[in-house]
Amino acid sequence: MNSRFTRIKITGLCLCAFYCITNASVVVDKKVEQIKLEIQRIDLIDGKEDQFVFLKSDLQSEYATQTYLVSSAGIVEKILENIASTDVQKVDQLNRTLAVLKDVSAKNVHFYTRVKPIFDLIHKVQLVDDVTQLNAILKSNVFASLNLIAFYIDMPVAEAFFMAAARTEPTELIKHYIEIDYKPFSGKILDELCRVAPMKIKTYLHTWNPVHQRVKTSQTRLTNEVYRIYQEKGTTTRAYILINDIYNGKLSIDEAHAIAKDDVSLFTYLIKMRSASQLNGEHSVDDALMYQSLKQVQLINELHEESDAVRFKSLDRFDAHEIYTLMVYSENEIYTSTFLGMYAQMMAKMDVKSSFEFLHHGDFKKFRTFIKMAAGYNSLNSFLARMTEYEKQKLFTKLVTGLQNANDNLESAVAIADTYGSLKSTANKALFEQAILGYYVQIKERDIEGEQLYSLILNVFEIGGSSSSKKAYTEQEVNLRILPISRVFKENKNIQQHFFFDDADGRASYGHFLAVFQNGNWELIDHETFVVIKSTAGKKVEMYINKPDTEYDGQDAIKAYFQETERWPDVVVHRGHSYYANAAIESLTPNAEIVFLGSCGGYNAISSVLNYSPEAQIISSKQIGTMMVNDVLCYELNEVIRSGKDIVWDELWDKLNVKLANESRFKDYIPPHKNLGALLIKTYREML
Repeated sequence: MNSRFTRIKITGLCLCAFYCITNASVVVDKKVEQIKLEIQRIDLIDGKEDQFVFLKSDLQSEYATQTYLVSSAGIVEKILENIASTDVQKVDQLNRTLAVLKDVSAKNVHFYTRVKPIFDLIHKVQLVDDVTQLNAILKSNVFASLNLIAFYIDMPVAEAFFMAAARTEPTELIKHYIEIDYKPFSGKILDELCRVAPMKIKTYLHTWNPVHQRVKTSQTRLTNEVYRIYQEKGTTTRAYILINDIYNGKLSIDEAHAIAKDDVSLFTYLIKMRSASQLNGEHSVDDALMYQSLKQVQLINELHEESDAVRFKSLDRFDAHEIYTLMVYSENEIYTSTFLGMYAQMMAKMDVKSSFEFLHHGDFKKFRTFIKMAAGYNSLNSFLARMTEYEKQKLFTKLVTGLQNANDNLESAVAIADTYGSLKSTANKALFEQAILGYYVQIKERDIEGEQLYSLILNVFEIGGSSSSKKAYTEQEVNLRILPISRVFKENKNIQQHFFFDDADGRASYGHFLAVFQNGNWELIDHETFVVIKSTAGKKVEMYINKPDTEYDGQDAIKAYFQETERWPDVVVHRGHSYYANAAIESLTPNAEIVFLGSCGGYNAISSVLNYSPEAQIISSKQIGTMMVNDVLCYELNEVIRSGKDIVWDELWDKLNVKLANESRFKDYIPPHKNLGALLIKTYREML
């Protein structure tokens, strides 16, 4: 975007908030003056006080200017205009705004995406009166919402949102508990945190703090049980995970402690306990099951070259529900062949005639995850074949019903979108469409939040929905079809970072990747802990790649170089298992235009990427990435970048389909404009 236009636009808005202060207390006036000085300081980071924050591209400069200078001024103006707020409330809100601005420096000014979601949410909180809509807005980005508590703590929405946050992001909410401790509902929130995530609560019990004090003095029996575990066993025990059966009198604390000490006995016990329709400690149970499931599934993954008899021998001691649990809790790590082998054993061990009845006996725990996985691995039709038509209708209806009320409404919606996109059977698609259309008609004009979410899902499916959601979705999809080459070149250079990790797969992939670029168009420069691959012809491209055997030192050295040059990568590529993904994701800046996630195509990874790099176009795989696909994809993508042409994803994928015709795993790789999860998340956040 033309930066001259941006400057005119910003100047027109001006910083009017600082010149309309009337009837403000001395403290309020002082805080406003401090914010004004912080804005001026940020304006001067680029060397000029001109109401413009200059970064590496016009688009980044516009967003940074809008965020730091314009949004902050608009927030202050709204705070001062609100006659319903007391001076104390205004000071709290101004302090929060001030704290955000004070954290901005020359070293991190380009990380405006850490500030933009906070300020965007503040604006929405200041403008939206409807409690239901406001709750949906806050729940759409819980992390950002918990950073602006002062703006809604005295609103009717506060209690409902904190209760929802306790169920979805208990770890983050506990960090902010001191900010709500004085409210009448704070005890209720802490009781919910104890009920949902006792293993998170226990870490606060070894010192004296508001959480400890509230737990100790609570009048709620379940919270009392959590504190009794602490009194008898301290904070090192894992007995907290079994709070459900301690609370229900099925286990003593000593018995729970003994079970939890052993991984095998704990896993077996948790699966049986997890089937309870009302489960206390659910978050802690899920964390423990995920850890145990990943350990089991990774062992099977590593035996992928062995016979099935050897590879799946460890499943002999598990029943059908236990195998189901192993699969759904290792979604991001399970190999295609691992899932198919485990699925076959689960179906063989199923002790009921109907697969619907099987899900029912497990209280449908994580059934949306299972259905999505089964669809993605072409196993859903065989699973549905063991149901009557009536049971299929019941399953699909249950699958699509009530997403707007779920604590993870956006995650569940993404699972639904991924499932629909994977269905091959026309008959099953028709049943699915019938179920979701029926529910949409049922809630239309009765539930604003639900109508908005389901309308968007229907447009993703291209089977209906409102014109407004269709327009928003279509605009996102069209924007993602082509990435203008100007966006991946800043200062006439494209910078990339590729993350490799110190394990057998990482070392093999690293060597194969370097070999792919050994031709006349590229040169390799070896540094002590990392290498740089540079283009020798065409446009300037530089890839910074850490050596796997110096994983941490190499990544730190590359980061230090980026900080020194104040130039951050335009392309970020994660090469490795999903449990390494945070290293790549947390390195992202708004500068990233392309993010290649390998195996990490799940909601959590996509959502995190868009938090750090909201304009990024995401390449992802449904399964574990293979170097035979990754390296060809990276090479062909870089040849387009080096040529200086716009990146047309359909054209690139057509070329890759020919080159990778013998690589069956390529079909699991999703280009940006067909990533239904990313499309849904981006569109929904825009619509809110």
